[in-house]
Amino acid sequence: MRKIKRFKIPSRQREILRKLLRELPLLRRAGFASEAEVTAFILAIFKLLDPGVVYEFNQDAHWELDEQSIIHKEMFSACAVTLGAQLDPFLDAIQNEDRKTVAMIIILEFLRSAVTFVAELVKEQAQKEECETLDLQFVYIPPFGAAAAPKLLREAVKLESTLAQKALPVILQKLSAEKIDLSATPDGHLSPRISTVFLVPWQKNRKKGRK
Repeated sequence: MRKIKRFKIPSRQREILRKLLRELPLLRRAGFASEAEVTAFILAIFKLLDPGVVYEFNQDAHWELDEQSIIHKEMFSACAVTLGAQLDPFLDAIQNEDRKTVAMIIILEFLRSAVTFVAELVKEQAQKEECETLDLQFVYIPPFGAAAAPKLLREAVKLESTLAQKALPVILQKLSAEKIDLSATPDGHLSPRISTVFLVPWQKNRKKGRK
């Protein structure tokens, strides 16, 4: 069953501020003169967020990508997450590249929060079916540029690139991603830019005492 949600994530301003303060030379080059200015920048970006997700559980899905490639998993949830369209013009308007890097660090932290939120929803759904979820497998992650990405995204398990390129439009179509105004661009990226697509494999809970 497909589920579509608009949801809220916490601002995490203190946590994100602590991370940014480890990059003092970057902050100075970006034009920030005080912690208060950085905090205001974090909150300004937070106000632009419009997170949305569409996700669906699949069992014995056999998705043909082309004559040579398929995605075939026993049980999994396919998920598409976006932080909304307002971030694209905001990023495009930033002229200072260091300031843009700071903005991307903040945005990727918010994306991590969104992915974690959705993964927890899927985990709860799996538990109700006496299953457990395995590590996320990312089909698409937005380019980081020079930004220091959070560990969840930086060390994420990714589908092989050729397979991922073929899988992306198929998954978006299967999920009806247009319901959250998400689509693939001709060059293989997502629009809005700060969006991600991933799979969450399921498996049946192991019975205690069974080897």
